[in-house]
Amino acid sequence: MIWVFGFGSLTFDGWQSEFGCLSHQRGTLHGYRRAFNKKSVVNWGTELNLERALGERCEGVAFEFLGDEQSSTALLSYLRKREACLPTSLPVELADGRAVEALTYIYDGRNLYDRSKSFAELAALVRKASGTSGSAVDYVKRNFEGLRAAGLEDAAVTELWKAILAQE
Repeated sequence: MIWVFGFGSLTFDGWQSEFGCLSHQRGTLHGYRRAFNKKSVVNWGTELNLERALGERCEGVAFEFLGDEQSSTALLSYLRKREACLPTSLPVELADGRAVEALTYIYDGRNLYDRSKSFAELAALVRKASGTSGSAVDYVKRNFEGLRAAGLEDAAVTELWKAILAQE
């Protein structure tokens, strides 16, 4: 079996149905938090990512797939292109109490924002950024609304969305 941990749009946009997802449930990744710290040089202008944070946790969704070669090749190729990085296998605590190793896509390349930026400063950057998939404002809004609808509200996502709205 292959498990994939989603913490942003992977949690709510339905991508998993194309790859024969066997099951999915809420999952917790300890020691990480969401951060809008990834400069997207192609798709949105900025993207949601994870960063290490001792004592914190990220609530998301864990998806289970068959681990056969044909299925996993297509799945991993799709996710590699979509997430623009290689996965890291990390322990995720499932809602049913099990712990699984889940592929988690954390970008750690050269296109990271300085984490000392305030939400207001980041919001100003987001308001100007866009890419082939649309504006960064739309991306943040989509993640804010999608995570909220999935019952996964997150302080960093909420605070950035509020900062963007305050600058209108």
